[in-house]
Amino acid sequence: MDQGSITWIVTADGREARVFCERARTGPLHELDGLHMTASDHERSGGAHHRGDQRAPQHEPERRFLRRVANRVALEARKGEFERLVLMGSPRTLGFLKMALPPEIVARIDVTDPHARHHDDPDALRQHLRQARAKSWS
Repeated sequence: MDQGSITWIVTADGREARVFCERARTGPLHELDGLHMTASDHERSGGAHHRGDQRAPQHEPERRFLRRVANRVALEARKGEFERLVLMGSPRTLGFLKMALPPEIVARIDVTDPHARHHDDPDALRQHLRQARAKSWS
């Protein structure tokens, strides 16, 4: 990746997602406040109840929210807002996001960090990102 490419860092769990921008590799991170997302009451409550369906997945509210996050990231990618992508979240969150993202966006993933980082400040995220990249290279 060249020094001029833009990387987005998505930190998420099943209820909140934050997006940060890294304009130069190892440079400072800036939160994109307009992309901060929280699960709606509808998503948190599980949305519509499935009558008679006792097999409704317990993680469906989280999956629905993360699908919305993935759709927004994909939309912004198609606009050319970033070249590379980093995903940070629990292993389940990462799995849901990767399944929801289109293959052409998954191909842009630089690194994943299987830890909940959505409450970290930009400096802490930058440090975690550096460590995650170092692990991916070894």
